[in-house]
Amino acid sequence: MKKTVLLMTGAAIMATSFSVSAEAGPFDRIKKKVERVKKKAKDVEAVVETADRANRTNGRSLLGDVLGGLTGGGGTGCGTTAGSSYPCTAPAPGHVGRAAPIPAKFINQTQCANLNVGNAFIGRGGKYTFSQGISTQERSGIVDRAPVQATNGCVFPTMGVGDILYVEVDRAKYKKHSYAIQCVSYDGSEQLSNVNGPSVGNYKGKDVMLHTGHSLGYEPTATGSNSSRSGAYDKVLKSRGREMITFNFGGLHTDKSGTDFFCQWYDKDQGKSAVAFAYRRGPTG
Repeated sequence: MKKTVLLMTGAAIMATSFSVSAEAGPFDRIKKKVERVKKKAKDVEAVVETADRANRTNGRSLLGDVLGGLTGGGGTGCGTTAGSSYPCTAPAPGHVGRAAPIPAKFINQTQCANLNVGNAFIGRGGKYTFSQGISTQERSGIVDRAPVQATNGCVFPTMGVGDILYVEVDRAKYKKHSYAIQCVSYDGSEQLSNVNGPSVGNYKGKDVMLHTGHSLGYEPTATGSNSSRSGAYDKVLKSRGREMITFNFGGLHTDKSGTDFFCQWYDKDQGKSAVAFAYRRGPTG
């Protein structure tokens, strides 16, 4: 795109030069016209670069950010819900907001496994920077975090495409059982499983324990490679007797209007859920 702009600039300069009559005389008149053309070219290039940067930002666009702020999914968009602040986490064009409040029938059916759920937050995947001396580097992790509280023991606020739910549970109790995802649409017409449901556990310790010197202020931090930071964070969790679980939500390009699902991280042997939540699937892929 920049090459195209520069070519256009050169062509414009040439056209301007030939359009000046011989009677114009002094070179300063030509120079002024050239400078005006250059300024216009820079303005065009700035606009192009802004749009290009917006499209490169983690699969997001400015339009998506605006839509995320305007579409709240039952009043659960940017702002406050369930006693905690939500970040504006619309990650891409087509984001259709967060799910409506969970129907009472699902809440009544949920039995929580009493895993001492806590230290939870909702965020999104994104970039951050950290400094070492005069060097500034970029990494990816979970950003735009906002703490959330469970109700009824393990039920979390509603979410949308691109949101990440981070939850900690009692490590020893959690390891005793085997959990699988179950999701059903609010109207009961569609079910999702481990194959086509939300992703579970695909964010690691490195995404939570960001590099020391980062720009976002989250603690704790560590230095080193991604794998070493993941190992360091696992040690932190073990020292506290905790286990981390993450859930995040992809879209479906054919789901234009969005579908609300209730989901639970469920152990069929004990008939109880470690975590329960709802999200709105939308057309974002």
